Amino acid sequence: MKNTMLLGVAGMLGIALAGGAHAAQDGSMHMAPGASMGQAPASAISVAGVVRQVKPEAGKLKIAHEPIAALHWPAMTMDFRVKDKAMLKEVSAGDKITFELGRDASGLVITRIEKTAK
Repeated sequence: MKNTMLLGVAGMLGIALAGGAHAAQDGSMHMAPGASMGQAPASAISVAGVVRQVKPEAGKLKIAHEPIAALHWPAMTMDFRVKDKAMLKEVSAGDKITFELGRDASGLVITRIEKTAK
């Protein structure tokens, strides 16, 4: 009985530790409380990617981005908040962009966007 209980506790602990971050069906990244995928440095991080979807009501862009070495992130598609919703008018789905990530009180946020190609 004790062995079964210990295995159950160990299994739950393993699941909790392994579930630090996961991609949702909508492509956004969700972090478990206390999880980290790398800390943003104090300076802005420049990233290249392709806009997959503009979400004006949410103030977000879904971007397929290249690996972000400064955050130890692989290439993936995820949602990013923008600092100013007016930036969303500058891009559309399919645009190749470079963007800068900064940090605000809520986490990572796009602070600058530049279209590089369609």
